[in-house]
Amino acid sequence: MFGHRRGAFTGAVNDEPGLFRAASGGTVLLDEVSEMPLAMQAKLLRVLQEGEVTPVGDTRPQKVDVRVISATNRDLGAAVAAKSFRADLYYRLAVFPIHLPPLRERREDIPLLASRFLAASSRRDHKHLAGIDADALEALVRFDWPGNVRQLQNEIERAVALAADGQTIGLANLSTTVTGASPLKSVSAAGTGSASVGTTPMDDLTRASQPLAKARAEFEARYIAGVLERHDGKVSEAAKELGISRVALYKRIKHRSPG
Repeated sequence: MFGHRRGAFTGAVNDEPGLFRAASGGTVLLDEVSEMPLAMQAKLLRVLQEGEVTPVGDTRPQKVDVRVISATNRDLGAAVAAKSFRADLYYRLAVFPIHLPPLRERREDIPLLASRFLAASSRRDHKHLAGIDADALEALVRFDWPGNVRQLQNEIERAVALAADGQTIGLANLSTTVTGASPLKSVSAAGTGSASVGTTPMDDLTRASQPLAKARAEFEARYIAGVLERHDGKVSEAAKELGISRVALYKRIKHRSPG
Protein backbone atom coordinates (compact mmCIF):
# COMPACT_ATOMS: atom_id res chain seq x y z
CA MET A 1 0.00 0.00 0.00
CA PHE A 2 2.81 2.43 0.85
CA GLY A 3 5.60 1.24 -1.45
CA HIS A 4 9.27 0.57 -0.72
CA ARG A 5 12.74 1.62 -1.73
CA ARG A 6 15.19 -0.61 -3.52
CA GLY A 7 17.17 -2.68 -1.00
CA ALA A 8 14.72 -2.08 1.84
CA PHE A 9 14.42 -5.84 2.36
CA THR A 10 15.43 -9.09 0.71
CA GLY A 11 13.92 -9.22 -2.77
CA ALA A 12 13.34 -5.47 -3.06
CA VAL A 13 15.32 -5.08 -6.30
CA ASN A 14 13.44 -2.00 -7.51
CA ASP A 15 11.70 1.05 -6.11
CA GLU A 16 7.96 0.45 -5.90
CA PRO A 17 5.53 3.38 -5.55
CA GLY A 18 2.83 1.47 -3.66
CA LEU A 19 -0.93 1.66 -4.05
CA PHE A 20 -1.47 5.22 -2.81
CA ARG A 21 1.31 6.84 -4.86
CA ALA A 22 0.30 4.89 -7.97
CA ALA A 23 -3.27 6.12 -7.54
CA SER A 24 -2.34 9.74 -6.78
CA GLY A 25 -4.85 11.99 -8.51
CA GLY A 26 -7.39 9.15 -8.61
CA THR A 27 -9.37 6.82 -6.35
CA VAL A 28 -8.40 3.92 -4.07
CA LEU A 29 -11.00 1.29 -3.09
CA LEU A 30 -10.32 -0.45 0.22
CA ASP A 31 -12.57 -3.51 0.31
CA GLU A 32 -13.33 -5.25 3.64
CA VAL A 33 -11.64 -2.37 5.49
CA SER A 34 -12.99 -3.74 8.79
CA GLU A 35 -10.51 -6.64 8.53
CA MET A 36 -7.50 -4.30 8.54
CA PRO A 37 -5.13 -4.89 11.53
CA LEU A 38 -4.88 -2.06 14.06
CA ALA A 39 -1.26 -1.33 13.12
CA MET A 40 -2.27 -0.86 9.49
CA GLN A 41 -5.21 1.30 10.55
CA ALA A 42 -2.79 3.77 12.15
CA LYS A 43 -0.81 4.04 8.90
CA LEU A 44 -3.97 4.53 6.87
CA LEU A 45 -5.09 7.26 9.25
CA ARG A 46 -1.84 9.14 8.57
CA VAL A 47 -2.48 8.99 4.84
CA LEU A 48 -5.98 10.40 5.29
CA GLN A 49 -4.97 13.11 7.75
CA GLU A 50 -1.61 14.22 6.34
CA GLY A 51 -1.98 13.25 2.69
CA GLU A 52 1.40 11.54 2.66
CA VAL A 53 3.03 8.10 2.84
CA THR A 54 6.49 6.95 3.83
CA PRO A 55 7.74 4.03 1.72
CA VAL A 56 9.45 1.15 3.50
CA GLY A 57 13.18 1.84 3.62
CA ASP A 58 12.75 5.62 3.24
CA THR A 59 12.68 8.38 5.83
CA ARG A 60 11.10 11.06 3.67
CA PRO A 61 7.29 11.20 3.41
CA GLN A 62 5.83 11.42 -0.07
CA LYS A 63 2.78 13.56 -0.81
CA VAL A 64 -0.27 11.82 -2.29
CA ASP A 65 -3.66 13.11 -3.38
CA VAL A 66 -6.22 10.31 -3.51
CA ARG A 67 -9.91 9.82 -2.89
CA VAL A 68 -10.52 6.81 -0.65
CA ILE A 69 -13.66 4.66 -0.91
CA SER A 70 -13.94 1.92 1.71
CA ALA A 71 -16.35 -1.00 1.83
CA THR A 72 -17.31 -3.44 4.57
CA ASN A 73 -20.07 -5.90 5.38
CA ARG A 74 -19.69 -5.30 9.13
CA ASP A 75 -21.08 -2.63 11.44
CA LEU A 76 -18.03 -0.38 11.93
CA GLY A 77 -19.75 1.43 14.80
CA ALA A 78 -19.99 -1.88 16.67
CA ALA A 79 -16.36 -2.65 15.77
CA VAL A 80 -15.33 0.69 17.28
CA ALA A 81 -17.25 -0.15 20.46
CA ALA A 82 -15.50 -3.53 20.57
CA LYS A 83 -12.12 -1.73 20.10
CA SER A 84 -11.29 -3.75 16.99
CA PHE A 85 -11.48 -0.63 14.81
CA ARG A 86 -10.03 2.79 15.56
CA ALA A 87 -12.64 5.45 16.31
CA ASP A 88 -10.55 8.23 14.73
CA LEU A 89 -10.17 6.24 11.50
CA TYR A 90 -13.88 5.44 11.49
CA TYR A 91 -14.79 9.13 11.59
CA ARG A 92 -12.27 9.93 8.85
CA LEU A 93 -13.78 7.25 6.60
CA ALA A 94 -17.44 7.94 7.41
CA VAL A 95 -17.55 11.32 5.66
CA PHE A 96 -20.25 10.22 3.22
CA PRO A 97 -21.63 6.79 4.18
CA ILE A 98 -23.67 4.84 1.63
CA HIS A 99 -25.77 1.92 2.81
CA LEU A 100 -26.15 -0.79 0.18
CA PRO A 101 -29.22 -2.91 1.01
CA PRO A 102 -28.85 -6.72 0.96
CA LEU A 103 -29.95 -8.49 -2.21
CA ARG A 104 -33.21 -9.67 -0.63
CA GLU A 105 -34.24 -6.00 -0.28
CA ARG A 106 -33.60 -5.20 -3.95
CA ARG A 107 -34.99 -8.23 -5.71
CA GLU A 108 -35.51 -6.23 -8.91
CA ASP A 109 -31.72 -6.40 -9.36
CA ILE A 110 -31.64 -10.22 -9.32
CA PRO A 111 -32.68 -10.84 -12.98
CA LEU A 112 -30.11 -8.31 -14.22
CA LEU A 113 -27.31 -9.74 -12.07
CA ALA A 114 -28.24 -13.33 -12.95
CA SER A 115 -28.17 -12.47 -16.67
CA ARG A 116 -24.75 -10.87 -16.34
CA PHE A 117 -23.31 -13.81 -14.40
CA LEU A 118 -24.85 -16.24 -16.91
CA ALA A 119 -23.14 -14.47 -19.81
CA ALA A 120 -19.77 -14.38 -18.02
CA SER A 121 -19.90 -18.03 -16.93
CA SER A 122 -21.04 -19.18 -20.39
CA ARG A 123 -18.08 -17.44 -22.02
CA ARG A 124 -15.67 -18.96 -19.55
CA ASP A 125 -17.09 -22.47 -20.00
CA HIS A 126 -17.42 -22.04 -23.81
CA LYS A 127 -21.15 -22.70 -23.73
CA HIS A 128 -24.02 -21.12 -25.64
CA LEU A 129 -27.01 -21.16 -23.28
CA ALA A 130 -30.49 -19.93 -24.18
CA GLY A 131 -31.04 -17.99 -20.96
CA ILE A 132 -32.99 -18.68 -17.76
CA ASP A 133 -36.57 -19.94 -17.93
CA ALA A 134 -39.43 -18.26 -16.06
CA ASP A 135 -39.69 -20.87 -13.26
CA ALA A 136 -35.97 -20.76 -12.50
CA LEU A 137 -35.95 -16.96 -12.56
CA GLU A 138 -38.91 -16.89 -10.18
CA ALA A 139 -37.01 -19.17 -7.78
CA LEU A 140 -33.96 -16.92 -7.94
CA VAL A 141 -36.03 -13.81 -7.22
CA ARG A 142 -37.93 -15.52 -4.39
CA PHE A 143 -34.79 -16.75 -2.56
CA ASP A 144 -33.42 -14.54 0.26
CA TRP A 145 -29.68 -14.80 -0.64
CA PRO A 146 -28.00 -14.65 2.79
CA GLY A 147 -24.67 -14.60 0.94
CA ASN A 148 -25.84 -11.68 -1.23
CA VAL A 149 -24.37 -11.12 -4.71
CA ARG A 150 -21.47 -13.56 -4.30
CA GLN A 151 -23.90 -16.38 -3.49
CA LEU A 152 -26.01 -15.55 -6.54
CA GLN A 153 -22.89 -15.57 -8.71
CA ASN A 154 -21.85 -18.98 -7.35
CA GLU A 155 -25.36 -20.34 -7.96
CA ILE A 156 -25.33 -19.23 -11.60
CA GLU A 157 -21.82 -20.64 -12.13
CA ARG A 158 -23.03 -23.97 -10.74
CA ALA A 159 -26.09 -23.93 -13.02
CA VAL A 160 -23.94 -23.24 -16.07
CA ALA A 161 -21.62 -26.13 -15.17
CA LEU A 162 -24.63 -28.48 -14.97
CA ALA A 163 -26.35 -27.26 -18.14
CA ALA A 164 -25.73 -28.81 -21.54
CA ASP A 165 -24.67 -26.57 -24.42
CA GLY A 166 -27.71 -24.89 -26.00
CA GLN A 167 -29.91 -25.59 -22.98
CA THR A 168 -32.03 -23.08 -21.05
CA ILE A 169 -31.27 -22.86 -17.33
CA GLY A 170 -34.22 -24.41 -15.48
CA LEU A 171 -35.16 -25.46 -11.96
CA ALA A 172 -33.29 -28.73 -12.42
CA ASN A 173 -30.04 -26.80 -12.81
CA LEU A 174 -30.48 -24.85 -9.56
CA SER A 175 -29.43 -26.12 -6.16
CA THR A 176 -32.04 -27.44 -3.73
CA THR A 177 -30.99 -24.63 -1.38
CA VAL A 178 -32.55 -22.18 -3.84
CA THR A 179 -35.50 -24.25 -5.07
CA GLY A 180 -36.38 -25.63 -1.64
CA ALA A 181 -36.86 -29.12 -3.11
CA SER A 182 -35.66 -32.30 -1.44
CA PRO A 183 -33.05 -34.10 -3.59
CA LEU A 184 -34.91 -37.38 -3.10
CA LYS A 185 -38.28 -35.96 -4.14
CA SER A 186 -36.95 -34.18 -7.19
CA VAL A 187 -36.46 -37.41 -9.19
CA SER A 188 -39.63 -39.10 -10.41
CA ALA A 189 -40.04 -42.70 -11.50
CA ALA A 190 -40.24 -43.19 -15.25
CA GLY A 191 -43.81 -43.29 -16.48
CA THR A 192 -45.48 -42.24 -13.20
CA GLY A 193 -44.78 -38.49 -13.14
CA SER A 194 -45.37 -38.39 -9.38
CA ALA A 195 -43.60 -41.19 -7.50
CA SER A 196 -40.41 -40.20 -5.68
CA VAL A 197 -37.22 -42.22 -5.46
CA GLY A 198 -38.31 -43.50 -2.06
CA THR A 199 -41.36 -45.17 -3.62
CA THR A 200 -39.82 -46.26 -6.91
CA PRO A 201 -39.78 -50.06 -7.32
CA MET A 202 -36.33 -51.63 -7.30
CA ASP A 203 -36.63 -52.89 -10.87
CA ASP A 204 -37.29 -49.29 -12.06
CA LEU A 205 -34.14 -48.15 -10.28
CA THR A 206 -32.16 -50.96 -11.92
CA ARG A 207 -33.40 -49.95 -15.37
CA ALA A 208 -32.59 -46.29 -14.65
CA SER A 209 -29.11 -46.98 -13.27
CA GLN A 210 -27.36 -47.16 -16.64
CA PRO A 211 -28.50 -43.76 -18.04
CA LEU A 212 -28.07 -42.21 -14.58
CA ALA A 213 -24.49 -43.48 -14.36
CA LYS A 214 -23.79 -42.26 -17.88
CA ALA A 215 -25.18 -38.80 -17.13
CA ARG A 216 -23.12 -38.61 -13.94
CA ALA A 217 -19.97 -39.65 -15.80
CA GLU A 218 -20.59 -37.11 -18.56
CA PHE A 219 -21.13 -34.32 -16.06
CA GLU A 220 -17.98 -35.27 -14.14
CA ALA A 221 -15.93 -35.26 -17.34
CA ARG A 222 -17.27 -31.85 -18.38
CA TYR A 223 -16.77 -30.42 -14.90
CA ILE A 224 -13.18 -31.68 -14.61
CA ALA A 225 -12.41 -30.33 -18.09
CA GLY A 226 -13.74 -26.93 -17.07
CA VAL A 227 -11.66 -26.84 -13.88
CA LEU A 228 -8.52 -27.88 -15.77
CA GLU A 229 -9.17 -25.17 -18.34
CA ARG A 230 -9.55 -22.51 -15.64
CA HIS A 231 -6.14 -23.53 -14.28
CA ASP A 232 -4.50 -23.73 -17.73
CA GLY A 233 -4.09 -27.52 -17.45
CA LYS A 234 -2.21 -27.38 -14.14
CA VAL A 235 -3.23 -30.64 -12.48
CA SER A 236 -2.05 -29.69 -8.97
CA GLU A 237 -4.16 -26.52 -8.88
CA ALA A 238 -7.17 -28.23 -10.46
CA ALA A 239 -6.97 -31.11 -7.96
CA LYS A 240 -6.90 -28.62 -5.10
CA GLU A 241 -10.10 -26.93 -6.34
CA LEU A 242 -11.77 -30.31 -6.86
CA GLY A 243 -10.77 -31.47 -3.37
CA ILE A 244 -9.01 -34.62 -4.56
CA SER A 245 -5.40 -35.73 -4.85
CA ARG A 246 -3.31 -35.31 -7.99
CA VAL A 247 -3.15 -39.11 -8.34
CA ALA A 248 -6.95 -39.36 -8.19
CA LEU A 249 -7.31 -36.62 -10.79
CA TYR A 250 -4.78 -38.29 -13.11
CA LYS A 251 -6.79 -41.54 -12.84
CA ARG A 252 -10.02 -39.74 -13.75
CA ILE A 253 -8.38 -38.01 -16.72
CA LYS A 254 -6.94 -41.32 -17.96
CA HIS A 255 -10.28 -43.07 -17.45
CA ARG A 256 -12.14 -40.43 -19.47
CA SER A 257 -9.58 -40.24 -22.28
CA PRO A 258 -10.51 -42.00 -25.56
CA GLY A 259 -8.85 -45.37 -25.99
